[in-house]
Amino acid sequence: MVASTLMQDPLEDVAAALGDTPGFFQLYTPNDREVAESFVRRAEAAGFAGIVVTLDTWTLGYRPRDLQHATFPQLRGYCLANYFTDPVFRSRLAATPEEDPGAAAIHWAMSFGNPTLTWDDLAWLRGLTDLPLLLKGIGHPDDVRRAKDAGVDGIYCSNHGGRQVASTPAIELLPAVVDAAEGLPVLFDSGVRSGVDVVKALALGATAVGIGRPYGYGAVLGGTAGIEFVLSCLMAEADLTMGLNGYACLSDLSRDVLVRLDG
Repeated sequence: MVASTLMQDPLEDVAAALGDTPGFFQLYTPNDREVAESFVRRAEAAGFAGIVVTLDTWTLGYRPRDLQHATFPQLRGYCLANYFTDPVFRSRLAATPEEDPGAAAIHWAMSFGNPTLTWDDLAWLRGLTDLPLLLKGIGHPDDVRRAKDAGVDGIYCSNHGGRQVASTPAIELLPAVVDAAEGLPVLFDSGVRSGVDVVKALALGATAVGIGRPYGYGAVLGGTAGIEFVLSCLMAEADLTMGLNGYACLSDLSRDVLVRLDG
């Protein structure tokens, strides 16, 4: 599980519920470095297995549906549990989030994202923790090579669910990203809607495949049981897809199993 900074529960509670499931903490780097450091150290202490640094959300993209429905849950205090429980963030407030949640949400909005973050800051991020460090939102091989030279432990090829860089065809970029990684683990998500999509991404070289929106649909329709059903369907379809095509294990998959249909 890759657990976002924007969560409805404190990261410590989420980590405690993971059990044997590997969990990575997805850092939305705030413009307050001390808050960022606090998040990373909390994630490490809570037992997360790695830090995933989000690169494509230093500001929010243009989201017509959010605008149409006037939805911005953070400004109503939702999904900010990690901020509201963080001692460094709380020290920046004139009143506690419990006393003045509106003011706390506004302070979050002013501190979310960091447009000044550059490659030079990677050494600072790398120095915050001994946990594996992955960069999320990379789609160009030159960036992969630069990240690898800077000492990251993995690459996350993603278009942020199409909500940030909507025209980025992440699956088309995946092979070049994998080649540039030269053996470094490459995670992938973006537009995965079926077990067939999972198999395709694995065949193109992804080390692991993530899903976002499908489990959200499952949660809305059926809560925990809905999420479990979505996951079971994806895994069953992936397994059957491999079997029907004669591939007994993941190591049998390669780009040769796919056929490009131009046009």
